[in-house]
Amino acid sequence: MSKQTEKKFNFGQFYGKYGIALIFVVIFIAASLFVPGFLSTYNLKSILLAIACTTVLGFGATFIIILGHINIAYGSEIAFIGCIACMVDVATGSVWAAIAVALVIGVVLGALTGFIITKFSIPAFIMTLALTEAARGGAVLVTKGNTISGISSGFTFMGQGYVGPIPMAVIILLICFAIMWVILNKTPYGRYIYAVGGNSKAAEASGISPKSVTFKAYLLDGALVGVGSLLLMGRLNSGVPGAGLSYEMDAITAVIVGGTSMSGGSGTLLGTLVGAIIVGIINNVQTLMGVDSNIQKIVKGVIIVGAVIIDVVTKNSAKKAR
Repeated sequence: MSKQTEKKFNFGQFYGKYGIALIFVVIFIAASLFVPGFLSTYNLKSILLAIACTTVLGFGATFIIILGHINIAYGSEIAFIGCIACMVDVATGSVWAAIAVALVIGVVLGALTGFIITKFSIPAFIMTLALTEAARGGAVLVTKGNTISGISSGFTFMGQGYVGPIPMAVIILLICFAIMWVILNKTPYGRYIYAVGGNSKAAEASGISPKSVTFKAYLLDGALVGVGSLLLMGRLNSGVPGAGLSYEMDAITAVIVGGTSMSGGSGTLLGTLVGAIIVGIINNVQTLMGVDSNIQKIVKGVIIVGAVIIDVVTKNSAKKAR
C-alpha cells in the first residue's frame, strides 16, 4: 500500500503564482475605502496617464533585468530624446518626423549601450551611469537649457489626448505591451532571454550567443525609451531638458514589484504592468493624502528593498520545496 505524501504549503510557489495579484487587490481595496476621491473617474485616468511613460520604460527594463543587467539612464535618455523630438516637431511641423527621430535616437543609444557592454564586458550599471550624465548634459546642451515650446497638437495628443474615453497614452502603452509580450513569450528570442538570464554559460554551451541576446535586448529597450520620451513630452506639452528625473526608479520599481528577479532568469511583462499600476496607486494615494514629496521618495526606497527581500525569500522557499 503506497503512502501519499501530504503536500506542504510553500510560500515561494504561492507568491510566485498569486502574490502580485493579491498585493494589487489589497492596495486597491484599501485605497478605495480610506482615500477620498480615489475611485473617481478623473483620478483613475490620472493614475494611468501618470504611469504611461514609466510603464513603457518598464517593459524594456523587464528584458534587461531578466538578463541580469540594468539600465539606470532612463530619465536622462527620455529628456535628451524628447527634447530633440520636440525641436524636430517645431522645425518641421510634422509629428511623424518627431516620432521617427525619437525612435531612431532611442535605438542608437540602445545599440551603443549594448555594444559597449557586450564588446568590452563593462558592467551595465557603470555604462548606464555614464550614459545618465552624458544624456542629461546632452539635453541641456541641445536646448541651451531652454524649454522647447510650440509643439504640434499631434505631439501633445500622444501624451494628453483621448480616443473615446481611453487616453491615447494608455493605448500606446497597451500596443507596446502586446508587441513585447509576443516577443518574450512567442518567439525563440524570448526563450533565449530566459536561458541567458538563468544561466549564461549553459545557454552558450547550447548554442545561444549571450552577447547577441543582450545586444538585441538593449535595442528593444532603446526603442521603448524613444516611445516613452514622446509620451512624457507630449504630456508636458513641451520639451523640458530637466524632465524625467527619477523615472528610472519608477520603471525599475515597477519591474521588481512585478516579480522580475534582480538576479535574472525570471519575470513577466504582465507582472511589470501590474507592478507599475501598484506603484502608480501608491504614488497617487500619497499625493491625495498630502504626503511630503521627500517622504514619498523614502516610501519608494522601502518598496524597492521590500520587493527584493521578497524575491530572495520566495526563491529560497521554492528551492527548499524541490
